[in-house]
Amino acid sequence: MAELLLKYELWDPAGKKQLLEYLNFLLSAKTEKKKMPKFDLKAYRESLLKVSVWSDEDIALIEEARQNLNNWQVKEW
Repeated sequence: MAELLLKYELWDPAGKKQLLEYLNFLLSAKTEKKKMPKFDLKAYRESLLKVSVWSDEDIALIEEARQNLNNWQVKEW
């Protein structure tokens, strides 16, 4: 540690600032990895099971509505 402090004192003010910014960057990258939660496969699968599923009848009604909308004639003003 003493060697590190001696080398730090050899830097000019701009170099010290740059070195401290780099150290802060390294520390922030290390702490961000710890904050990131692990992927929970079981919870992900459970959330997928909660996604709604449309039946063929539901889709047929939507298709029918789409066709009717495309056939709709707008009145002129």
